[in-house]
Amino acid sequence: MFRIRFWGVRGSIPTPGPATVFFGGNTSCVEMRCGAELLIFDCGTGARQLGDHLMDEKDPVRAHIFFSHAHWDHIQGFPFFRPGFVSGNEFNLCGSKTAPLNIEETLAGQMNYPNFPVSLSQMAATMRYNDLEPGERVEMNGVTVVPEPLSHPNGSFGYRVEHEGRVAVYATDNELSGQNSDAFRRLIQGADVLIHDAQYTEDEYWGRNGLQAKKGWGHSTWTESARAAQE
Repeated sequence: MFRIRFWGVRGSIPTPGPATVFFGGNTSCVEMRCGAELLIFDCGTGARQLGDHLMDEKDPVRAHIFFSHAHWDHIQGFPFFRPGFVSGNEFNLCGSKTAPLNIEETLAGQMNYPNFPVSLSQMAATMRYNDLEPGERVEMNGVTVVPEPLSHPNGSFGYRVEHEGRVAVYATDNELSGQNSDAFRRLIQGADVLIHDAQYTEDEYWGRNGLQAKKGWGHSTWTESARAAQE
């Protein structure tokens, strides 16, 4: 089994309302089920609904959580992730080793006073923190996850997930025009599913028709993303 479910697809803030009802208004959070393994990519506001869903499962929740980067829209749902407060649940939290703060310090920082009333240390689940290097392979029960750097301010990871001959790639927040083409091709080559940044239209990105240009902001146009997938 290799199943993918989207719990949040937005950036940079949640966008509830009638204009976003089809895909939802939550920020980044994607669930992957690979055999017996539960993988979670980013904990934007979509993590709250994912957490509620996981609370309905009878068994203790055990999962690997992979953070692309620490911008707020990718971590802001973590303090509302209910399974994290339940003793007996276990989570391996993985993120970039090259950030100014490691993943534990980043998650703790947004929950410190005066930002939040509950600290990271009060979450009762077992938390294991893993700071990853680019290209470092994470192996688990027939699943392989490989992080590669993306082009985004302050840095970001894309993740290649391999399981039983299938490949899915999670690569949000990536500016293709500034991308190391060799690393990116290595990340996405032969993928069955590519989940990729498609933030802008061409007019928005290049600043046409009186719009402010977004070049250098760390995101791609939908047309660039489609071309990358096709190539």
